[in-house]
Amino acid sequence: MLDQSFYSEEELGLFNPAYTGFILYSSINEFVSFKPDGMHCALAFVTVPMAMNQLISYKLPTTYKTPIASWVASNEGLLSDFAEQAESYNSIVRAAISFLLERGLLSINDSGYFLIGENKLVKNPALFSKSSDMSGALRASRFLGKWFSHAPSTETIFAQLGIRP
Repeated sequence: MLDQSFYSEEELGLFNPAYTGFILYSSINEFVSFKPDGMHCALAFVTVPMAMNQLISYKLPTTYKTPIASWVASNEGLLSDFAEQAESYNSIVRAAISFLLERGLLSINDSGYFLIGENKLVKNPALFSKSSDMSGALRASRFLGKWFSHAPSTETIFAQLGIRP
């Protein structure tokens, strides 16, 4: 649960677990369509901040075939403080994970990989089409799921983004 004393009313609205949970769910759903064994749980702490940061999400490559390292190299200035940014999202991501797990929308296996749970969500909620910010975050989260599923490993993604797990 998010500490309500830490966030403004606007931030609580933006970072509510249902919304951020859907962003995460969409990324995981895309990831497992390419790697059915699941998405490593640590990637949640990268995908949500990247998808929700418009400066980053609008600069993502157009194809998942773009190597992460080359994208990072061409966006170094944009990503210079990404490790700190990602860390600032930790409680938000944990709240989203709890929300999804409690509702059976997500499961985690013994190896620490997220899978889509027994309950499913719609792919394109109407609410997301009413806001360009929300549709942009959703588009980015899906892309990140697909892109990261084609990366060699979670460790490689973290290293290339300059993050220590």
